[in-house]
Amino acid sequence: MKLNNIVTKLWVIMTILVLVVIGIAGAVQTSFMEGLYYEQQARQFKALGNKVAEIARLEQDPVALDNKAALIAELYNANVMILNKKGIVMQCQGMGMSTKNMPMDMNNPHHGPMSMEDIERLYQGQAVVHKGNNPFFKTDVLSVGIPFKDHDNVNRAVIIHAPLEPLASELKHLQMLIIYTAVGGIILAALLSLVFSRIISRPLVKMNKVALEMASGNYQHRVDIRSKDEIGLLSDSLNTLSSRLQEKITQLEAQEQIRREFVSNVAHEIKTPLAIMQGFTETMLDGLVKDEKERETYLGNILDEINRLKRLVNEILDLKRMEEGHFDFDKEPCDLKVLIYRVLGKLNQLVEQKGVNLKLNLEKRLLPVTCNSDRMERVLINLIDNAVRHTPEGGKIFIYVTSKANQVHIRIRDTGVGISPEDLPMIWERFYKADKSRSRTQGGTGLGLAIVKKIVEAHGGQIYVESKLNEGTSFNIVLPVNQCSVA
Repeated sequence: MKLNNIVTKLWVIMTILVLVVIGIAGAVQTSFMEGLYYEQQARQFKALGNKVAEIARLEQDPVALDNKAALIAELYNANVMILNKKGIVMQCQGMGMSTKNMPMDMNNPHHGPMSMEDIERLYQGQAVVHKGNNPFFKTDVLSVGIPFKDHDNVNRAVIIHAPLEPLASELKHLQMLIIYTAVGGIILAALLSLVFSRIISRPLVKMNKVALEMASGNYQHRVDIRSKDEIGLLSDSLNTLSSRLQEKITQLEAQEQIRREFVSNVAHEIKTPLAIMQGFTETMLDGLVKDEKERETYLGNILDEINRLKRLVNEILDLKRMEEGHFDFDKEPCDLKVLIYRVLGKLNQLVEQKGVNLKLNLEKRLLPVTCNSDRMERVLINLIDNAVRHTPEGGKIFIYVTSKANQVHIRIRDTGVGISPEDLPMIWERFYKADKSRSRTQGGTGLGLAIVKKIVEAHGGQIYVESKLNEGTSFNIVLPVNQCSVA
């Protein structure tokens, strides 16, 4: 058994505690019983002294009084003395020695252990009880003095000496019993405390193992403790900590993966236009461009790629600011009808080129929403532009705008190619493109939907998507109505 583990410490502490408690209880009990025995013995000899005094008061025959005193002394294994008013021993019986007709002398060991002060108190009418060692009897002696008046009303006294050896023997037996009981109790307490300390420390050992697993990076283990005490609360806290650390680590790993993908995607997005510009520029520098028209075409392509890079950088910066919570745009009541017609005017040429049919269904009375018109225009342009580009010639695009329960619902549905179920949850990720075959010139930067989601959420709204392959896609936006206009 290790000395520095909690089981040993609890066992030692509990054993010492039991030892101290039993020791103190045994000492107090012994002292109490000893005092009780002495007090009982003193009361008994006081009663005996009063009886002897009553006999001495009534009995006038000295011989008869001696016989009665001798009988009492023999019965109680004591020494009985009767003193006259001058302190002379008139009767003395018992314990094998008589000091009859001798004055009371404290130097006489047979008269001890009482003192002259005790004798004086006797003749002043006070009963005296004294306990002390008597060399003559070679043991502790209990002395009781009882004052009384004889038939002539003369002050006299009865003194009884009784050895306490029988009482000491009884007390010794009691002490031994207490000691045996204490030893047995300590052994039993040591065994029980060892068992209880193991039971108490078992959850702590389990929690220590889980903590060590957490320190090594394993957050899967849990402490299975069902108690409702402090240890149970501690185990619940440890389990909660492990779960939250696991969630945090998972989030950090996901963020790190996103960061790596972000860097890779940015590098890939930048590399393509740079390669195109490099190719055109090297061709011009090598003198392979012969006429001015071809030169203008090359320069136009380079300008397109520069604009593409510029748009990519701006969208990355916008997305970064919004992800950090910096929505640096003002909001005001906006008329969605005006906003939607403006967007359709900008996209009208693209719609005609693609040969798709666009149908608009506006509720007659639309309540204004609180928004930034430029940002919301960007949302609508992005979603309608995506619908046009992913809808084949002859397809249809429907735009529905309705009000419901203090909210405005905008739905943009197309009959295009749709999005596969495995791609659907990922369309809001940065640089994610469901159509992997699309070239850079046919599509955007892959940041459009991520920015759309951030803008809608910044306006207190929601956006969600529904799609089926080869049937089409529907983007649904829910915006809160301007509360002032409702009132």
